[in-house]
Amino acid sequence: MSFLSKRILAFLPGSVLVVFSTLTIEREDKESLVLDADGWRFEFNKVSKLIFRSGRLVTSFGSIQSVDVEHYVNGKRFEWCVLKLTLQDGRKIFVGRSINSAELSIVAAHIADAVSRSVRTIEKVGF
Repeated sequence: MSFLSKRILAFLPGSVLVVFSTLTIEREDKESLVLDADGWRFEFNKVSKLIFRSGRLVTSFGSIQSVDVEHYVNGKRFEWCVLKLTLQDGRKIFVGRSINSAELSIVAAHIADAVSRSVRTIEKVGF
């Protein structure tokens, strides 16, 4: 599915398109961690301690409280996970989602290591 199609369909409920969602590590070195989240490029710059999404500044490492993995279980359909960054002021930054919980957990661990924060897992029931 093309990037444009994913962006157009992104406004549908989360459970509909999650089967097409991917979250992968593009590159990691001592200076940065780069992710591909459905065509959106996230860069965690370890030198400047800043986070960029598609080249635009999102936040700094210091404003992150935790890296959250939300596991959605609804009992009737497939399960999926969402990766978010929780900021000190309570706001959340959506990073990506996947039906592959192992893949998403690995990405969460790499982010947590880069920003020196812990990973929280949250189980949610329903949509």
